[in-house]
Amino acid sequence: RMVRWATLVPSRFEVKEQAAKALEMTQALLVRVLPSDAEASTQKIVETVKETMQDPRGQAAVASVAVLAVTIAYLRSKRPKKLPTIRQILEEEPDLTYFSGEWEELSDAGPWDKPNLNHSLEQSSLIVFAPTNRAFQLASPKTMNLDKAKWRKLLITHVAQTSLPQEDLERRASVVCCTNLIVPLSIIKDTFSDETVQARRPLQASNGLVYLIDEVLMPDKLSIASA
Repeated sequence: RMVRWATLVPSRFEVKEQAAKALEMTQALLVRVLPSDAEASTQKIVETVKETMQDPRGQAAVASVAVLAVTIAYLRSKRPKKLPTIRQILEEEPDLTYFSGEWEELSDAGPWDKPNLNHSLEQSSLIVFAPTNRAFQLASPKTMNLDKAKWRKLLITHVAQTSLPQEDLERRASVVCCTNLIVPLSIIKDTFSDETVQARRPLQASNGLVYLIDEVLMPDKLSIASA
């Protein structure tokens, strides 16, 4: 069946209209693709493209630029995002402000080594069981008035170091924390009305995981791990 060539080739008006749309798309994408301090450069590029559009021969080039910008934006979106550290998560999570603030006030020196939540470990990762602000609000006055040494142990009890993958960790009943106490992993699991049990979704960090929990762990209520 014969098809008229004119129906396959867009008119000059259509090309110009498509190029204008391409310019608008290009401008939006360049702002996203280029660094934030490149706004002036972006505007200059757009002005140059506008001048090019005055020439019908340059309209195809504008469309090519749009395709290139779309491609760059797509490739950038596929890049793996850099995960924050555990420390950054604690600082940015609005429901963990109390735990984060108390952790920052801990000195590096003292009984029970303070884990560095900003660094990555070679063979293992850190797991933080972070009590929410409400968990601290519901804690007993006795808990909230511990002396300095006991308060330090309480906070560090909420951190564990393990080489287990997340899936294996969540299948376990317990884990040994950094104060050599056994932490029951029921604190990160929810039981539903049909009696199914599901682990809570942790916040992923570059050096481990952060689980938000609804209670403050009390060291004197946990068992000591065997040597």
